[in-house]
Amino acid sequence: MVIVASLLLKTWLVILVRWSFIALYFTFRDYIHMLVIIISILIKKVGLFCIVLKKYCTFDLKSTGYKLKRILVGSTLVFALVLICPFIALSQEINVLPKQKQDDVDRYRELVERYNQADNPQQAAFYLNKIAFIYWENGNVNEAIKYFLETVPLNEKIGNYTDVKAVYSNVALIYADMDRLDLTLEYFNKSLDARRKLNDKGELAAGLIDVAYIHTALNQNEKAVQLLDEALALSKEVNNPRLILNCLRLLSQNYDKMGNTAKANEYAGMFAVYEQQLSTQQLKTEYETKVVKSEADAERERMQRTQQALLMSLRELQAKSTQDSLSYMLLQRQDSLKKAEEQARQRQTEIDLLNTDRKLKEAQISEQKAQSRIQRIIIFFTLVFLVVVIVSTIFIYRNYRDKKKANELLNLQNVEIQKQRDQIQKQNENISKSINYAQGIQKALLPPQENLQAIFPESFIFFRPRDVVSGDYYWFRELSTSPGSSQKNGKVAVSAIDCTGHGVPGAFLSMIGYNLLDDIVERGVHKPGAILRDLNNGIRRALRQDETDNRDGMDMALCVVDFNNKVVEFSGAKNPLVYVANNEVFRLRGDKESIGGGLGYMEREFTTHSIKIEGPTWFYQFSDGFIDQFGGPDGRKFMIKNFTDLLAGISILPSGQQRDILKSTFKEWLGSKYPQVDDILVVGFKVDL
Repeated sequence: MVIVASLLLKTWLVILVRWSFIALYFTFRDYIHMLVIIISILIKKVGLFCIVLKKYCTFDLKSTGYKLKRILVGSTLVFALVLICPFIALSQEINVLPKQKQDDVDRYRELVERYNQADNPQQAAFYLNKIAFIYWENGNVNEAIKYFLETVPLNEKIGNYTDVKAVYSNVALIYADMDRLDLTLEYFNKSLDARRKLNDKGELAAGLIDVAYIHTALNQNEKAVQLLDEALALSKEVNNPRLILNCLRLLSQNYDKMGNTAKANEYAGMFAVYEQQLSTQQLKTEYETKVVKSEADAERERMQRTQQALLMSLRELQAKSTQDSLSYMLLQRQDSLKKAEEQARQRQTEIDLLNTDRKLKEAQISEQKAQSRIQRIIIFFTLVFLVVVIVSTIFIYRNYRDKKKANELLNLQNVEIQKQRDQIQKQNENISKSINYAQGIQKALLPPQENLQAIFPESFIFFRPRDVVSGDYYWFRELSTSPGSSQKNGKVAVSAIDCTGHGVPGAFLSMIGYNLLDDIVERGVHKPGAILRDLNNGIRRALRQDETDNRDGMDMALCVVDFNNKVVEFSGAKNPLVYVANNEVFRLRGDKESIGGGLGYMEREFTTHSIKIEGPTWFYQFSDGFIDQFGGPDGRKFMIKNFTDLLAGISILPSGQQRDILKSTFKEWLGSKYPQVDDILVVGFKVDL
């Protein structure tokens, strides 16, 4: 009985400890490093305790052969679990919301309950969504996912599948940030199902691209290609250049991973051509559409003629079958007659002998008929041969004439193609000149990096456009005491901005944004959150987004350094801020809204974070180009965690070495296999007050 009880106790303790650690891991994943250090210290102490017990308390029961060591193992596990419980409670308190945020959550919960009682699912879902965003912004992703998913049945009840697909996409992004690609794929698929109910081909194409992107990251390339083919067809149907470019780029990457270099190069070339010659490609698409339609009409007529021929053949077969039946009956009757005639000949042998002369005459007549038949056969084949020769001659002549006409037409087409090629080459030269001119304008607009080093001696800018001109740009300026004044107030604004797209479109948007930022701070607006708010309104007015379907915008991180008060204020539109102080790395998330784009009726307010400077601190602002770059041995993205670890490692070095390490790391990650997919921008500066 003692042995059985001990085994049951050991099994129960093992199960309890196992599930305790599993729950601990998934619940407090963000603090796993701290917990590992604490557990390692506890294991050392528990090990000393076990050594003492083993030395002084172990004995054998000879009657049963049972050892007290099993009890020591169980007691050790219980002791470790008891010691860990306080730290579990401490970790749970880490995710407690700030008082102001908790008050907002409580107030929104009351509104949700009130609207549920009033049977108003739209408003209830709205405030559940706000609660989810609060938890998401404060790092409690489990609660964020919970409240996001609570909005789904409410939105489905009123048929609001636009918010359903947005909720599923948000949950997918949360899991993507946690590197849970399996759950990311699941919720992107749910978002895709919701998009299919919207009857919007553009939304459907965007959802297919999201799912294909995860399949690409999981190296499920054939599935990704299947989805991208469908997305490409829909994107072309709605004529959405951004979606078309994403499809072509991902198709090239997937075929490259599959080892199909020809297809990869084909789609890479299509990507480059479509991106720079969009107007020419549009005309080509219209022409191909007309050709396909004509070929389809011709094929349809051919099928109709084939069906008619088959029907006539069937009728002939039926007639022949009837004729064959009649012939068979006739033959049967002839056989019967022959038998009767033979019987008659047997009976009338004598009569046959008398008719011998008549039979000889009949034989002569038959021979004459045979000769006549042979002559007719010879004449027939001669006529057939002549007809074949004449038809062949006519066919050869017509074929020669058609080939001659085809060659003449081909020569004319070659001449026209050469003219078009020369025209396209000339257009490319003009476009290249325009782009190079735009590059000169953009370089003249952006301030020299030396000006930033004059303000922050320890600073750098790592700027690598994907094309000649860039959609990423940097901006910094010393702020004045009052509008129009040249007297400085001891504050400096620094920002790294990522515009929608890249190349020429992104460069145009960067020029608009740069001028708007100068105008905003010149008017005396110096709070980062207020600057982003006014910039959002200015972009919407400049692009007339309330009147058109333009949804271009920008993501950015903005810092205002107050040298007098030793404070750095930060606001972000999607982009975060990473800073290193006292050898500790911190990351502040930006708000979930971009600058510009979106719906016009939404008045966007951006959160301002305040950081007290108590010692030398490095600040890093960056676009998503470095993070989203494919490379490495597995062709995966660099990811934000690896990038944050890289910044933490180089923060102890001088600014010049930091920029060189970033440049070499990016070059090694890119290698020779993968192209640069986006503009790269990293701004780093050290504040030592």
